[in-house]
Amino acid sequence: MNHTSTASLFDTAVQASGEGRHEEAEAGFRAVLAQDPDHGEALFGLGLSLMAKRRFTEAVEPLRQAVQSPQAEAVWGSCLAQALYMTADFAGSVAAFDAAERLEPLPVNAALTRAQAAAFAGMETGPVEAALDLYGQLAGPQAGDAVQLAREAFAVFTAFERLDAARAVGAWLERQAPPDVIQAYEARVLDDPSVTRAPADYVEALFDDLAERFDHQLVEMLDYRAPAELAGMLERYQTRFERVLDLGCGTGLSAEPLARFGGTLTGVDLSRAMLERAAARGGYAELVQADALAFLAGRPAAFDLVFAADVLIYFGDLAALFETVAAALTEGGYFVFSTELAEDGWQVLPSGRFAHARAYVEAVAGPRFEVLEMVPTALRREGHGTLAGGLYVLRRKA
Repeated sequence: MNHTSTASLFDTAVQASGEGRHEEAEAGFRAVLAQDPDHGEALFGLGLSLMAKRRFTEAVEPLRQAVQSPQAEAVWGSCLAQALYMTADFAGSVAAFDAAERLEPLPVNAALTRAQAAAFAGMETGPVEAALDLYGQLAGPQAGDAVQLAREAFAVFTAFERLDAARAVGAWLERQAPPDVIQAYEARVLDDPSVTRAPADYVEALFDDLAERFDHQLVEMLDYRAPAELAGMLERYQTRFERVLDLGCGTGLSAEPLARFGGTLTGVDLSRAMLERAAARGGYAELVQADALAFLAGRPAAFDLVFAADVLIYFGDLAALFETVAAALTEGGYFVFSTELAEDGWQVLPSGRFAHARAYVEAVAGPRFEVLEMVPTALRREGHGTLAGGLYVLRRKA
């Protein structure tokens, strides 16, 4: 293929990228690179397209090659540094930012990310206090709150299973005042496999804190689709329900996929802030702030569908939950939910959530439910890859 056609392919890919058509842009840049593997701008474009699709690990290599090309610009290095940061290669991210800065001064946002990357890298290899001091020096007047930075570090280290670093940060957080129920619980589970359920005050505080950014983070950033996928599975078995419970409704992400089934939709959640967003989204006849088990226990045979997306991850032993759900369902009612997958039984994860093996779920369900379907799925992005989960459709036995 001649130079003109390669240039044409490149122009088409750039246009697709500019218009947000990232699949087409990726294909276009790959077509250019098939003809000219050293095309620096195409390597950079491919890296940006992969970053736009949040495939950060894949984006690193084309960006790394791009910054080595003769036409490399400072912004290319900053993009590589950002991709490395998103894959938790914090030392590599700092090095890439430093290389970009040698070409021209970093913009404020890039400089702050570099400061945070340097702090996280420091927390992995040395005292947390020293890493936070370094962050303050590098970020200067733009520095954020040290405790909040440490909380972010703790979340990152647990997501990427860097548990020694997470323990060190967790210990530092526990020494701060006032005590925080979120950090206390999450630090505890790193070394306490006997935890059987996330405490109600932890769940309430966690989601009150997350409510404002929950939809953006979970759906847009982490590609979470469980409510729609569960509703699609359920539709193969029944298309109409009269009384539906969205258990752990959060901000109401399940309201739209559940609307196809008609009936009256009730939502229950521990977090007042999440319920306020569910009310603004609409679709619910009633929204209740309550603990799941306490709410279900007070509503015998009240529902013909209990829908629980990303709820069982806050329960270890599921026996009491399944018993209570069964009592709240009419005969032949459905229980539809997602889980994170464990290899055996159930286990508490470093994240503070719980995972359940398929055999365990089916054994606990057996006395009261018929398991109609279980579909393994990638629940969302997490760490370097995706989080393995299961989607279940159960029907209450007579």
